[in-house]
Amino acid sequence: MDREKIRNFFATLIFREFDINGDSNGIEFWKNRIFSLLSFSLVFLCGPILIYGAYLFYTAGNTLLAIIEASIFAIIVFAVSKKKLKIDTRKYLVIISIYVISIVLLIYTGPMGAGMISVIFSFVLAVSLLNKRQNKVFFAINLVIFSVLTLMHLAGILDGLPIEMYGNFWLVNAITAQIIIIVLVFLYNMIYDGLENQTREILDSRTSLAASEEKYRLLADTTADVIWVFNVDLGKFVYISPSIRDLRGYTVEEAMMENFVDKLAFNSAPKFMEEISVRKKEFIAEPDVPKTYIYEIQQPCKNGETIWVETASRFRYNAQREIEIVSSSRNINERKMKEEQIRYIDFHDPLTGLLNRKALRQKFQDGKTDKQQKSVIIINIDNFRMINDALGHQEGDDVLLDMATRILKSVDSNGLVYRYGGDEFVIIVESSDYQSVQGLALRLLKTISTQFIVAKRLFYLTASIGIGMGSETEDLEQTVKNADTALYVAKKEKNKIVRYIPEMDQSRTREAILEKDLKIALEKGEFELHYQPIYDIHNEVINHAEALLRWEHPYLGRISPLDFIPIAEKTKLIIPITDWVIGAACQTVRRWEKMGIMDMTVSINVSLLSFENRGTELVESVVSGIRAAGIKPTSIKLEITESILIRDTDELRKVFYDLKGIGVKLALDDFGTGYSSFGCMKDLPLDIIKLDRSLISNMVMDEREQMIAESMITIIHGLGIQVVAEGVETAEQLTFLKDFGCDFIQGYLFSRPLSADDFAKYYFSMSKMKSTEVFL
Repeated sequence: MDREKIRNFFATLIFREFDINGDSNGIEFWKNRIFSLLSFSLVFLCGPILIYGAYLFYTAGNTLLAIIEASIFAIIVFAVSKKKLKIDTRKYLVIISIYVISIVLLIYTGPMGAGMISVIFSFVLAVSLLNKRQNKVFFAINLVIFSVLTLMHLAGILDGLPIEMYGNFWLVNAITAQIIIIVLVFLYNMIYDGLENQTREILDSRTSLAASEEKYRLLADTTADVIWVFNVDLGKFVYISPSIRDLRGYTVEEAMMENFVDKLAFNSAPKFMEEISVRKKEFIAEPDVPKTYIYEIQQPCKNGETIWVETASRFRYNAQREIEIVSSSRNINERKMKEEQIRYIDFHDPLTGLLNRKALRQKFQDGKTDKQQKSVIIINIDNFRMINDALGHQEGDDVLLDMATRILKSVDSNGLVYRYGGDEFVIIVESSDYQSVQGLALRLLKTISTQFIVAKRLFYLTASIGIGMGSETEDLEQTVKNADTALYVAKKEKNKIVRYIPEMDQSRTREAILEKDLKIALEKGEFELHYQPIYDIHNEVINHAEALLRWEHPYLGRISPLDFIPIAEKTKLIIPITDWVIGAACQTVRRWEKMGIMDMTVSINVSLLSFENRGTELVESVVSGIRAAGIKPTSIKLEITESILIRDTDELRKVFYDLKGIGVKLALDDFGTGYSSFGCMKDLPLDIIKLDRSLISNMVMDEREQMIAESMITIIHGLGIQVVAEGVETAEQLTFLKDFGCDFIQGYLFSRPLSADDFAKYYFSMSKMKSTEVFL
């Protein structure tokens, strides 16, 4: 027999397959291992002793004891070697065999001798190998054995055997052994209870921990976000969830093999790695302060594309005190695209697609750190108003769009083009060489000065151009102002290019004339109010109107508010002008009420200066106007522009609530032109928000603008605020706005601004028309 077979034989004997699903840390498992070793010892060590003892009994004439001892050895061999025998059965057979041998010794030696020690030892061994239930069975067997022996003794069956009975104290011997065994059983049961509870708690905690780990792993494996753990000290990934395939196209195995930097796009890697280094130092300094860091990074995909990913990360120490990053990543490509769309809309003119005023203001900010000298060209289309007046804004917009296309083509890569105002364009040129800037201006003038056919009518347009040259002492914003001053000079003759020189600041430019004459315009009664009707879609009536200030200059004719309002604000003449408008509008409401126009609400535009420099004086002015006219406070609505939202002061907020407290309505005008903030709107007591005409003009043809307008109306309604759409000129625009749930409509579709008397005539004609429709 070779060594391998011998090794297999002993392994089979000692470590046989038990019929329990034992945990290697469980008590029963190790009891069974001990039992296997005990069985091995009984067969190969005690076996020869038992056979020899049986031989001695037989030679001494004690045939019964010889048979008993030989039988015990046979039972032990059977219990150890029999295949497919339950472990409990093996234990009972072996332990009872040992116990019987101990009883024999007890009978021979008495309670004070080796027999009692053997009995107690065998019982201790039995109890230690058996579980609680088996122990109780064994105890019952013990009682039966002692009961049988006692009966045999009392019946005289044991008489004649060479037994040392210590006189007639056999029963005492048996009872003494039983008492000792009962005490041992009690103690072992207590030990078993404690061990069982402790083992159960350990197993339960392990089971709970395993279930928890499985739950969180299942969650990590099934969530759409990618969960990953990176060991910073070892520089390798510890875990990446399977959703990495959906995010970047890689399998978990492929992703685990990647270098950390390889997971980042080229433009995200340096900044992100710098952030990781900084955050690691923060974590080491304050490891007990949990901090979550949010990053937006770009990551390459397996197919070669690059996606935007938002990563939320925390640092932690693992069991080995190594620093790990635990993170979740999600695809934000769609959100980034929407943000880019919103940013594009925010910084671009909706009609022409050119950069807008807000983008120019951002350029001013950027220019403070950019030391390169830049020049500015400002273009104003001469007599453009006649196209709007003759044909309407839609045709005028078509001309502007064509003009913007021509300007953009002429400038090409020589500068940036902005739409500065209605018919004004600003070009920022990256050059301080006048010859090259003048050459560009000449090309622009030639491009613009051409014939246009609009609505089958021929128009010839020219442009006035002002140039401001950059210098070391003036920033970009001042250069734009210089170019604007040159433009005023150019517009005196029209179709001309003028370069700014400092002497122009002292000349009587148009702005200087307006500023001088504006100071006495109020005293001379040159202002008047016109009112543009606002249509209530839900009630199908005209119940609102906007008061619009007009200035009839004695020499220059009607001056646009776009020209004189900025001057009024600069000189602070806007404050007395605002007081006059409030009083005049209140008196008009009173006059209309006497004519039968009831429940009419008039909107009055209030500038930022009226809020900032007056405080409660504005409230007093409104109260005074309302009381003097004897009208309801709800008949007056004050409109503030979006620009006021960038002022976040308690003083302004107090004025809003004071006005609201007296019953005056509040509206936000020109919403969507650059200062909008839904976050700050919810803190103001607004009744109405007016969507700027720039959001309405291209809505019919542009699905994207339809989505923007509908979304804005939905959000505003969610804040409990009504919506007015400005600049509505077509029935198609009205249809869309009705479908979007807009509340009020204002624009040329219904009426131009009218004098107070003409407004009353218009109101009654509309009321009569509605009554006729109802009657019919």
